[in-house]
Order: sequence, then structure tokens, then C-alpha cells
Amino acid sequence: MSTLKKITVLILITVFLTASLVAHPHVSILNKAEFIWKDTTLSGVYLEWTFDHFFSSDIISWLDEDKNGQFDARESNLVYNNAFINLQHYYYYTFIRQGTKRTNPSKVTQFKARIEKGQMIYRFFIDLSSYPKQELYLAVYDYTFFADISYPDNDAVILKFDDAKIKPKFSIVENKDYPVYYNPLGAVSDTRVYYKWEKGLQTYYPKEIKISYE
Repeated sequence: MSTLKKITVLILITVFLTASLVAHPHVSILNKAEFIWKDTTLSGVYLEWTFDHFFSSDIISWLDEDKNGQFDARESNLVYNNAFINLQHYYYYTFIRQGTKRTNPSKVTQFKARIEKGQMIYRFFIDLSSYPKQELYLAVYDYTFFADISYPDNDAVILKFDDAKIKPKFSIVENKDYPVYYNPLGAVSDTRVYYKWEKGLQTYYPKEIKISYE
């Protein structure tokens, strides 16, 4: 990577981080979820994020090095290492709840970035096999509100399973019982998740994907 490109990447990463200081979002993401079962066990979920054209164009201009409008395997790896991996500090925007307890994935796998119609798309896998077989709620949101994450009107959630062995179902519900809170003026280094209201915090009700079994 040339010196100019490195400087550009550093500037844009700095913008990405410091923009979280303001309350309104700067990036729009459409989130799809594809849940996978093996026999009667929920193996995990593929999340697929489609970014808005403006943010997509920034990343594409950095890392589509051959300028062919696609990410090959090497360029996808560059996206992972230069853009995506920073989200480990923000819990990959993914929050899993059973009962009153929320947890986060410690890692993701099978990451791939691609480009479709000028928009950048991330796809990656989260292992859910260690979670007990009961109702599970999964929410994808950015508690710093740098990114506004929503669901598309069609095919937001896909379930892949053997209906001879299990019959799961899903719903998407705004959770009024388990809110989260965010600091609209938090420092760049503030990666804390607030589950109790404190002075200066604002309230957010996550839209959760509820997975249940029959």
C-alpha cells in the first residue's frame, strides 16, 4: 500500500472513531440474519451487512486496489484487517440475550467482503452452538450510534433447518423490557455498554430477533 493510501486509511479510520462522539448516526447498515441448525442444535448465524453508498465508496476507494468494482480474496482480507476488525472493540455490534443476561460473541469467522451495485457487503459467521436450547434473542445495534442498523423489508431473517427434526420460528420485536443506554458525548475510548441509566445517558430499545422452538 502506498504512503498516500496509508495516510488516507488512517484519516478515515480516525473519522470513523471520532464520529461516535455525536449522537446522530453517520453510517446506515441493513442487517440480515441467516440462522443455521444441525439436527436439533442451533449451530450459528450468518450476519450480512449492506452499507450505504457513501460509506461503501470510502472503503472501496481504499481497498479495491485493482479498481475492478469487486473485492477478491486478498482485498477482502484487507477489508477485514483495516476496517472490520476494529469492531471487536464494539462487540461486533452483536448482542445475544437469554433471560435477562446479554452476552457478545468473542470472535467471528468466515468473514468475506463483497461489492454489489456499488455497495459494500460484509458476511460473517457467529457460533451459537454453546447456548442452551431455549428461546434466544439476537440484536444488532451500535450503542455509540455511529451506525444506524436496521432490517430490510424482505428476507431480513432466514432459518435453515431440517423440519423433520425441529420447527423453529422467529419474530422481530422492539424490546421495551430490557433497554440499553448510550452516552451521546462519550469519549472515543469509551467502549462501555450501559445497562443501567446514569445521568447524561439516553435510552435505546433494541429490536431483537427472537428465535423459539416448537
